[in-house]
Amino acid sequence: MTLTRSDRLTLTLRDASPIPLELDGVTPDRVSSLTPLGVAKLPVFHGNRKEEIGQFFDVTGDPSQGWIQFAGDTTNVKSIGAGMTSGTVSVEGHAGPHAGAGMTGGHLIVDGGTGDWLGAEMGGGFIEVRGDAGNQVGAAYRGSRKGMTGGVILCRGAAGGEAGLLMRGGLIVVEQGCGEFAGASMIAGSIFVFGKTGDRLGAGMKRGTIFAGGVDELPPSFRYSCEYRPTFLPLYLRPLKAVMAAVPDPSVGGPVSCYRGDLLHGGRGEILIGRGS
Repeated sequence: MTLTRSDRLTLTLRDASPIPLELDGVTPDRVSSLTPLGVAKLPVFHGNRKEEIGQFFDVTGDPSQGWIQFAGDTTNVKSIGAGMTSGTVSVEGHAGPHAGAGMTGGHLIVDGGTGDWLGAEMGGGFIEVRGDAGNQVGAAYRGSRKGMTGGVILCRGAAGGEAGLLMRGGLIVVEQGCGEFAGASMIAGSIFVFGKTGDRLGAGMKRGTIFAGGVDELPPSFRYSCEYRPTFLPLYLRPLKAVMAAVPDPSVGGPVSCYRGDLLHGGRGEILIGRGS
Protein backbone atom coordinates (compact mmCIF):
# COMPACT_ATOMS: atom_id res chain seq x y z
CA MET A 1 0.00 0.00 0.00
CA THR A 2 1.33 3.44 -0.94
CA LEU A 3 0.76 6.08 1.69
CA THR A 4 -0.48 9.46 0.58
CA ARG A 5 0.93 12.63 2.11
CA SER A 6 -2.09 12.90 4.42
CA ASP A 7 -1.42 9.37 5.73
CA ARG A 8 2.14 10.20 6.73
CA LEU A 9 3.21 12.19 9.74
CA THR A 10 4.46 15.45 8.23
CA LEU A 11 6.72 17.87 10.08
CA THR A 12 6.90 21.18 8.22
CA LEU A 13 9.55 23.61 9.45
CA ARG A 14 8.00 27.07 9.52
CA ASP A 15 11.17 29.18 9.45
CA ALA A 16 14.80 28.26 8.89
CA SER A 17 17.12 29.23 11.72
CA PRO A 18 20.89 29.83 11.81
CA ILE A 19 20.83 28.05 15.18
CA PRO A 20 20.79 24.27 14.65
CA LEU A 21 17.80 22.15 15.65
CA GLU A 22 18.61 18.64 16.88
CA LEU A 23 15.92 15.98 16.48
CA ASP A 24 17.72 12.96 17.90
CA GLY A 25 15.16 10.24 18.74
CA VAL A 26 12.27 11.50 16.59
CA THR A 27 11.80 8.24 14.69
CA PRO A 28 8.80 6.28 13.33
CA ASP A 29 8.98 3.63 16.06
CA ARG A 30 9.05 6.24 18.81
CA VAL A 31 6.11 8.34 17.58
CA SER A 32 3.83 5.53 16.33
CA SER A 33 1.76 5.46 19.56
CA LEU A 34 1.44 9.25 19.84
CA THR A 35 -1.08 11.73 18.52
CA PRO A 36 0.08 14.70 16.41
CA LEU A 37 -0.26 16.82 19.58
CA GLY A 38 1.92 14.36 21.46
CA VAL A 39 4.55 14.54 18.72
CA ALA A 40 4.46 18.34 18.89
CA LYS A 41 5.37 18.13 22.58
CA LEU A 42 8.49 16.00 22.06
CA PRO A 43 11.73 17.73 23.00
CA VAL A 44 14.12 19.23 20.49
CA PHE A 45 17.34 21.07 21.17
CA HIS A 46 17.54 24.57 19.69
CA GLY A 47 21.21 25.24 20.17
CA ASN A 48 21.70 24.36 23.85
CA ARG A 49 18.07 25.01 24.83
CA LYS A 50 15.45 22.29 25.07
CA GLU A 51 12.20 23.29 23.38
CA GLU A 52 9.13 21.48 21.97
CA ILE A 53 8.94 20.38 18.34
CA GLY A 54 5.68 22.27 17.90
CA GLN A 55 7.47 25.58 18.44
CA PHE A 56 9.26 25.10 15.13
CA PHE A 57 7.28 22.57 13.09
CA ASP A 58 3.67 22.25 11.97
CA VAL A 59 2.75 18.65 12.83
CA THR A 60 0.06 16.99 10.69
CA GLY A 61 -0.92 13.49 9.57
CA ASP A 62 -0.97 10.06 11.17
CA PRO A 63 1.98 8.99 13.37
CA SER A 64 0.85 5.34 13.43
CA GLN A 65 1.71 4.66 9.76
CA GLY A 66 5.47 4.42 10.32
CA TRP A 67 6.41 7.22 7.93
CA ILE A 68 7.73 10.65 8.89
CA GLN A 69 8.00 13.30 6.18
CA PHE A 70 10.08 16.45 6.72
CA ALA A 71 9.22 19.55 4.71
CA GLY A 72 10.59 23.09 4.64
CA ASP A 73 14.21 24.22 4.76
CA THR A 74 15.75 21.53 6.99
CA THR A 75 19.36 22.20 5.97
CA ASN A 76 20.21 23.14 9.56
CA VAL A 77 18.21 20.35 11.24
CA LYS A 78 20.54 17.76 12.76
CA SER A 79 20.06 14.02 13.39
CA ILE A 80 17.06 13.43 11.13
CA GLY A 81 16.38 9.69 11.27
CA ALA A 82 19.22 9.10 13.72
CA GLY A 83 18.79 5.91 15.72
CA MET A 84 15.77 4.69 13.75
CA THR A 85 15.03 0.97 13.85
CA SER A 86 12.09 0.63 11.42
CA GLY A 87 9.74 2.57 9.19
CA THR A 88 10.54 5.36 6.73
CA VAL A 89 11.83 8.90 7.14
CA SER A 90 11.82 11.11 4.04
CA VAL A 91 13.16 14.64 3.57
CA GLU A 92 11.85 16.87 0.78
CA GLY A 93 14.99 19.02 0.66
CA HIS A 94 18.35 18.96 2.40
CA ALA A 95 19.15 17.35 5.75
CA GLY A 96 21.66 18.58 8.29
CA PRO A 97 24.56 16.70 9.91
CA HIS A 98 24.21 13.25 11.51
CA ALA A 99 21.24 12.17 9.36
CA GLY A 100 20.66 8.45 9.86
CA ALA A 101 23.51 8.16 12.36
CA GLY A 102 23.35 4.98 14.43
CA MET A 103 20.28 3.65 12.63
CA THR A 104 19.79 -0.13 12.69
CA GLY A 105 16.79 -0.52 10.38
CA GLY A 106 14.26 1.29 8.23
CA HIS A 107 14.65 3.64 5.26
CA LEU A 108 15.94 7.22 5.12
CA ILE A 109 15.34 9.03 1.83
CA VAL A 110 16.72 12.55 1.27
CA ASP A 111 15.71 14.34 -1.92
CA GLY A 112 18.53 16.90 -1.57
CA GLY A 113 21.96 16.65 0.01
CA THR A 114 23.14 16.14 3.58
CA GLY A 115 25.69 17.51 6.01
CA ASP A 116 28.57 15.64 7.60
CA TRP A 117 28.36 12.26 9.38
CA LEU A 118 25.61 10.76 7.20
CA GLY A 119 24.91 7.25 8.53
CA ALA A 120 27.78 7.49 11.00
CA GLU A 121 28.21 4.21 12.90
CA MET A 122 24.98 2.79 11.43
CA GLY A 123 24.36 -0.92 11.93
CA GLY A 124 21.55 -1.60 9.45
CA GLY A 125 18.86 -0.10 7.27
CA PHE A 126 18.99 1.77 3.96
CA ILE A 127 19.86 5.40 3.22
CA GLU A 128 19.37 7.06 -0.15
CA VAL A 129 20.63 10.60 -0.76
CA ARG A 130 19.73 12.11 -4.13
CA GLY A 131 22.22 14.97 -3.86
CA ASP A 132 25.69 15.38 -2.39
CA ALA A 133 26.75 14.18 1.05
CA GLY A 134 29.24 15.82 3.39
CA ASN A 135 32.32 14.40 5.08
CA GLN A 136 32.50 11.18 7.12
CA VAL A 137 29.77 9.18 5.37
CA GLY A 138 29.33 5.94 7.35
CA ALA A 139 32.36 6.83 9.46
CA ALA A 140 33.29 6.37 13.12
CA TYR A 141 32.99 9.33 15.43
CA ARG A 142 36.22 10.76 16.81
CA GLY A 143 37.62 8.45 19.46
CA SER A 144 35.43 5.51 18.43
CA ARG A 145 36.87 2.27 17.05
CA LYS A 146 33.87 1.26 14.90
CA GLY A 147 32.33 3.00 11.96
CA MET A 148 29.48 1.58 9.90
CA THR A 149 28.88 -2.12 10.66
CA GLY A 150 25.92 -2.91 8.38
CA GLY A 151 23.27 -1.53 6.05
CA VAL A 152 23.51 0.38 2.77
CA ILE A 153 24.24 4.04 2.00
CA LEU A 154 23.46 5.09 -1.56
CA CYS A 155 24.62 8.59 -2.57
CA ARG A 156 23.66 9.72 -6.06
CA GLY A 157 25.91 12.77 -5.90
CA ALA A 158 29.41 13.25 -4.51
CA ALA A 159 30.70 12.69 -0.99
CA GLY A 160 33.29 14.48 1.11
CA GLY A 161 36.35 13.13 2.85
CA GLU A 162 36.78 10.12 5.14
CA ALA A 163 33.86 8.13 3.74
CA GLY A 164 33.83 4.74 5.45
CA LEU A 165 36.41 5.67 8.08
CA LEU A 166 36.92 2.61 10.34
CA MET A 167 34.14 0.81 8.47
CA ARG A 168 33.44 -2.74 9.71
CA GLY A 169 30.65 -3.89 7.41
CA GLY A 170 27.90 -2.81 5.07
CA LEU A 171 27.98 -1.07 1.70
CA ILE A 172 28.62 2.55 0.68
CA VAL A 173 27.93 3.53 -2.94
CA VAL A 174 28.81 6.99 -4.32
CA GLU A 175 27.84 7.77 -7.90
CA GLN A 176 30.18 10.72 -8.34
CA GLY A 177 33.54 11.38 -6.70
CA CYS A 178 34.58 11.60 -3.08
CA GLY A 179 37.26 13.31 -1.03
CA GLU A 180 40.48 12.03 0.47
CA PHE A 181 40.92 9.17 2.95
CA ALA A 182 37.95 7.16 1.66
CA GLY A 183 37.99 3.76 3.35
CA ALA A 184 40.75 4.79 5.74
CA SER A 185 41.43 2.15 8.40
CA MET A 186 38.46 0.07 7.21
CA ILE A 187 38.29 -3.49 8.55
CA ALA A 188 35.40 -4.95 6.52
CA GLY A 189 32.66 -3.95 4.11
CA SER A 190 32.57 -2.54 0.57
CA ILE A 191 32.85 0.95 -0.88
CA PHE A 192 31.97 1.72 -4.52
CA VAL A 193 32.88 5.15 -5.91
CA PHE A 194 32.10 5.47 -9.61
CA GLY A 195 33.75 8.86 -9.96
CA LYS A 196 37.23 9.95 -8.97
CA THR A 197 38.48 9.54 -5.41
CA GLY A 198 40.77 11.86 -3.48
CA ASP A 199 44.24 11.11 -2.19
CA ARG A 200 45.17 8.48 0.41
CA LEU A 201 42.47 6.08 -0.71
CA GLY A 202 42.28 3.12 1.68
CA ALA A 203 45.12 4.35 3.88
CA GLY A 204 45.48 2.02 6.86
CA MET A 205 42.84 -0.46 5.68
CA LYS A 206 43.15 -4.00 7.05
CA ARG A 207 40.45 -5.80 5.04
CA GLY A 208 37.50 -4.94 2.83
CA THR A 209 37.00 -3.93 -0.80
CA ILE A 210 37.07 -0.52 -2.47
CA PHE A 211 36.08 -0.02 -6.11
CA ALA A 212 37.11 3.34 -7.60
CA GLY A 213 36.32 4.80 -10.99
CA GLY A 214 39.56 6.75 -10.88
CA VAL A 215 42.37 7.83 -8.58
CA ASP A 216 45.49 9.92 -9.17
CA GLU A 217 47.76 8.04 -6.81
CA LEU A 218 47.43 5.27 -4.23
CA PRO A 219 49.39 5.25 -0.98
CA PRO A 220 52.87 3.71 -1.48
CA SER A 221 51.95 0.92 0.93
CA PHE A 222 49.66 -0.65 -1.73
CA ARG A 223 51.08 -3.15 -4.22
CA TYR A 224 49.78 -3.93 -7.70
CA SER A 225 48.48 -7.50 -7.83
CA CYS A 226 46.85 -8.22 -11.18
CA GLU A 227 44.17 -7.40 -13.71
CA TYR A 228 41.09 -9.60 -13.68
CA ARG A 229 37.33 -9.68 -14.12
CA PRO A 230 35.72 -10.05 -10.67
CA THR A 231 32.70 -12.35 -10.87
CA PHE A 232 30.99 -10.50 -8.01
CA LEU A 233 30.97 -7.10 -9.75
CA PRO A 234 27.98 -7.75 -12.08
CA LEU A 235 25.95 -8.85 -9.03
CA TYR A 236 26.56 -5.43 -7.45
CA LEU A 237 26.36 -3.37 -10.64
CA ARG A 238 23.13 -4.71 -12.11
CA PRO A 239 20.75 -3.35 -9.43
CA LEU A 240 22.78 -0.14 -9.07
CA LYS A 241 22.64 0.51 -12.84
CA ALA A 242 18.86 0.78 -12.58
CA VAL A 243 19.07 3.85 -10.31
CA MET A 244 22.48 5.44 -10.91
CA ALA A 245 23.53 6.84 -14.28
CA ALA A 246 27.31 6.66 -13.80
CA VAL A 247 27.46 2.94 -13.00
CA PRO A 248 29.32 0.93 -15.67
CA ASP A 249 27.26 -1.44 -17.77
CA PRO A 250 27.43 -4.82 -15.98
CA SER A 251 27.13 -6.63 -19.32
CA VAL A 252 30.52 -5.26 -20.40
CA GLY A 253 32.36 -6.80 -17.46
CA GLY A 254 35.70 -5.16 -18.21
CA PRO A 255 38.85 -5.97 -16.26
CA VAL A 256 39.91 -4.03 -13.22
CA SER A 257 43.34 -3.39 -11.76
CA CYS A 258 43.68 -4.93 -8.32
CA TYR A 259 45.94 -3.53 -5.62
CA ARG A 260 46.58 -5.15 -2.23
CA GLY A 261 47.18 -3.27 0.99
CA ASP A 262 47.61 -1.55 3.25
CA LEU A 263 50.88 -3.50 3.59
CA LEU A 264 51.63 -1.63 6.81
CA HIS A 265 48.51 -3.22 8.30
CA GLY A 266 48.60 -6.79 7.00
CA GLY A 267 47.86 -6.13 3.32
CA ARG A 268 44.57 -8.05 3.14
CA GLY A 269 42.44 -5.24 1.75
CA GLU A 270 41.87 -4.72 -1.96
CA ILE A 271 41.36 -1.68 -4.15
CA LEU A 272 39.89 -2.25 -7.61
CA ILE A 273 40.47 0.48 -10.18
CA GLY A 274 38.01 0.48 -13.06
CA ARG A 275 38.86 0.56 -16.76
CA GLY A 276 39.83 3.96 -18.10
CA SER A 277 41.24 5.17 -14.77
